[in-house]
Amino acid sequence: MKTLLKLTLSFSLLLLLSGSLNAQESKKCPWYKHGWHMGDSAHATDFACAMQDFNMNEFPFCKNKKKYNGHWAGIEVAFSGYVTPDFDMNFNPAYPYMNMNTARSLTVNLNPFELNVNLYKNKIGFTTGLGLQTTNYYFSNNYVMLKDSSALVAYKVQDAQGNYVDMKVNKMVVSYLNLPLFFEYQTNPYRRLSSFHISLGVIAGVRIGSYTKQVYNDKAESYFLVDDKGNKVASFDVEEYTVRDRGAYHLSPFKLDASMRIGWSRLNIFSTYSLTQLFQKNQGPELYPFTVGITLLGW
Repeated sequence: MKTLLKLTLSFSLLLLLSGSLNAQESKKCPWYKHGWHMGDSAHATDFACAMQDFNMNEFPFCKNKKKYNGHWAGIEVAFSGYVTPDFDMNFNPAYPYMNMNTARSLTVNLNPFELNVNLYKNKIGFTTGLGLQTTNYYFSNNYVMLKDSSALVAYKVQDAQGNYVDMKVNKMVVSYLNLPLFFEYQTNPYRRLSSFHISLGVIAGVRIGSYTKQVYNDKAESYFLVDDKGNKVASFDVEEYTVRDRGAYHLSPFKLDASMRIGWSRLNIFSTYSLTQLFQKNQGPELYPFTVGITLLGW
């Protein structure tokens, strides 16, 4: 019985070794003309040949690009701001409530969809898609804007003792649905990891939401809005430390931004400058938003 078992095991082992040798002789390892490949190492080649379902094209970050792929889709973060028509951030004394805390004013972009069209040899192409933009404008002064006035106005806040109120947070948040229109040039149409790219175009957007937010240090029975001369024009109650007030605030419903994107490999840096005003004409100060940022995760 033991002899029969030994013969059976030996015969099975010989069959396995014979099949493995025949498979290695007949199977050709993948070899790629462009970009990174595994053929430089004999051990790596043996590894690729030994794995029945292994495909170097599917290996992370080494996937062979078979068509033009632009740089829009992904998650992005940027510093935000706005300037006067003279590209100045020293604003007119008539609207001191627009003075910004630029270091805290950030934009976050979520661009889930991308559509690419090859124009020339996968090096020049057209990119479009959809994106969601949320911009936070932090103000350095403690003014409160009114949303139901005929034009944008803002007033300082005093407590019942006549002291000006300090706020932990005073900002305006604006959200847009974006449609990009880019022409892009890439140096390497085969590997994103070893390719320089530059994109030029515009981003059209429609405003889908906006609100102001103030965070007070203390709650009081009543606060007062006062003008620059110290006259009280209105009063309001604060029941919670955080106050959000949704409204249009005379913001333009549409925008059009000129944009440039440039980078190498996975690095992508971008900037935008709005060709349209932040607020509707004659309903607010003439200001033009801008962003400068980086792509955190692109796909």
